[in-house]
Amino acid sequence: MGGMTERHRGLAMALIGIMVLMPDTVLFRLISTDLWTLMIWRAGFQGVVLWIALILLRGRKLPGDIRALGLPGLGFMLAMGVAAICFNLAIAWTTVANTLFILAAMPLWAALISWLLMGERIGLRTGLTIAAAMIGIGILVTGKDEGGIAHWTGDLAALAGSFTMASGFTLARFSPGRSMVPALAGSAFIPVLFGIVMGGAAMPLHGDMGLLFVMGAIIAPLSFALISTAPRYIPSTEVSLIMLLETALAPILVWWIVGEDPGPRAVLGGTIVVSALVISNLIGLRRARPSPAG
Repeated sequence: MGGMTERHRGLAMALIGIMVLMPDTVLFRLISTDLWTLMIWRAGFQGVVLWIALILLRGRKLPGDIRALGLPGLGFMLAMGVAAICFNLAIAWTTVANTLFILAAMPLWAALISWLLMGERIGLRTGLTIAAAMIGIGILVTGKDEGGIAHWTGDLAALAGSFTMASGFTLARFSPGRSMVPALAGSAFIPVLFGIVMGGAAMPLHGDMGLLFVMGAIIAPLSFALISTAPRYIPSTEVSLIMLLETALAPILVWWIVGEDPGPRAVLGGTIVVSALVISNLIGLRRARPSPAG
């Protein structure tokens, strides 16, 4: 590791982060505990681990870190908490493929929100990518899967999660240079409270506690730490491209292990969404690279 360049270090972090994240949706399907109880324990484990890590790493500086986030940090916390609820609902109410393909369009919603809130111009490339993604999402939400899992309510929850997550990351730009990890740790309380209100305050079914611990205490914090650190070493566009691996491969993993066939329209629509994002990011990455000195 000591001989690695910064680029290799960033690529390794992003790839390992995605590999860690990949089994998350499979474990979700293997758990028999009801949705609200699952939501409480999954988010609870994640929140506890993040707070312990923050206390150990920041110590007495942590209260100052939290105060420095201000209103953007509060907005980020609320947005990510709602996004977490939406993700759980989406996975429960529709297919993994539909959920991940819709969530993949999150950077496009962020571009739209930045245009509305900050007046940032949407270029031709981004506009065409948004149009292609909307076509792909339209195709996949009108399809039927073999198991009859896909439902418009889950697709709508995924869309809401994608939008709220994009809102959170846009708000984070109002606090440049500030770590949003404390706000992310605080956001875990929102799905916990929501699950309690919905009647999920109970112990998980026998055998599910270990899976919930892996999902909440290991997969979520570790993958987030690696993926969020990678942009320090490589462009965020490259990180976005690597993250699309999870969008493309996780539904295949769920199909292989659990037998959840997303259906042909979901595959077609998802392919359009992912392809549009890949092409757009590759073009953006090529333009961002400095021309060789000469």
